[in-house]
Amino acid sequence: MLNILINLLIVGAVYYGYKSYEAGNILVCGISIALLVVFIFFKRVLIKKVRIDLKKEEERRRLEKNKQ
Repeated sequence: MLNILINLLIVGAVYYGYKSYEAGNILVCGISIALLVVFIFFKRVLIKKVRIDLKKEEERRRLEKNKQ
């Protein structure tokens, strides 16, 4: 769910950045670029968190399998 929200925010930032650049509103374009960088950072953090959780779950399952 969070991944979908971040993806929508990234697409929205790109869209508004492009449209504001076309309209000549450089301030909004700059803000959109800054938000895009923040959203991409959040996406990277989320991906790293998911990878860590998957490794922990895999290790837990491997230990349970070895016990049996």
